Amino acid sequence: MAFLVFGLYTAFCFWVVFTDGADTLEGWKSFFLFDWFAASLSAQELRFYVGISWLASLAALLFATLGGA
Repeated sequence: MAFLVFGLYTAFCFWVVFTDGADTLEGWKSFFLFDWFAASLSAQELRFYVGISWLASLAALLFATLGGA
């Protein structure tokens, strides 16, 4: 189940970072998907934020899969 959720999150991150997803979500729409501070972020900052959060979720998935707590 974790791999399915991670796969869906990866597809969302790909849309935001590499296609026009950040431009679409820029402004008040990012408030609903991320957090209250995201409404003031530019498209470039959203791409960075989503990329960093994807790396953190990858690390958590690998930690849990490879025998972590």
